[in-house]
Amino acid sequence: GLALAANATSRIRLGYMPVSPYEQLPMKIADSLLTLNELSNGRATILLGGLGKSSMMAMGLTPNRRLRAMRECIDIVRAAASGVVTSYDGEMFHAKGDYASWVKAPAPQIYIAANKEQMLRLAGEYGDGVMLSDIVAPHFDEVMGHLHEGFDRAGKDVSDYRVNNFWAWHVKEDKQAAINEARQELVWRGALQRWHMAPFLSDEECALVEKNWHNFLQAFITKTPVIENVPEDIIRKLLDNLTLTGGLDDIDHIIARLKALEAEGQNEIALRLHADPAEAIKLIGHYIVPVLS
Repeated sequence: GLALAANATSRIRLGYMPVSPYEQLPMKIADSLLTLNELSNGRATILLGGLGKSSMMAMGLTPNRRLRAMRECIDIVRAAASGVVTSYDGEMFHAKGDYASWVKAPAPQIYIAANKEQMLRLAGEYGDGVMLSDIVAPHFDEVMGHLHEGFDRAGKDVSDYRVNNFWAWHVKEDKQAAINEARQELVWRGALQRWHMAPFLSDEECALVEKNWHNFLQAFITKTPVIENVPEDIIRKLLDNLTLTGGLDDIDHIIARLKALEAEGQNEIALRLHADPAEAIKLIGHYIVPVLS
């Protein structure tokens, strides 16, 4: 799909996400990425991650030694992108005699998926950007602090470093339909981990959400907005803080939230679209892009 997009476009960047060295060997990742990058004349981007909770659940994989795996994967991908013979003998991954002699385009961008301390440091040190997920404004001081530790390790000029944040977009002309969709998808917002919820839920409320995690999952599986045994005021707090949800009358509030994140250090936004993506793209293009650009 991205190869077709590369041939049909000339300016937009093209990226695929997330890719993990636990699912695909680094040399295979490099070959795919560099092929797209050549087709698009240097417009390719990749998001590398240490394997998320949903992937672990679906495939039964265990991401042992995440930081080591990520470092070695990035080393191999960058070496391949340099267009010289790659000879890499790591503790987890190896690349012998690979030579992408056909590489001519500028190097692709590498984002690192990170939310927590050690991976954030790695992202600051090794990445061209970081993709956060469901990070609320109260956590940004902590997040940016860890990124800057990585910047300092690398002696990096960070003027062009990209701080992206992955958010669920549930905005529709039919406000109730938007709310129903957001409720169905709530289980994946920070996977409802306590660290994500703590800035706006009490300890008791976090414990109740954790106790009923499988009820949130059941709502997702059965595509129902009904979440058993969780009070409505808690669901509302989760929607208000971990999603962008509402109707057209909520657009100004959503823009204010995005600007607040920008003020904390976020300079990009990744919007996860759900049902009827064409409607979502139209609304984003009409209401959001003109304000944020």
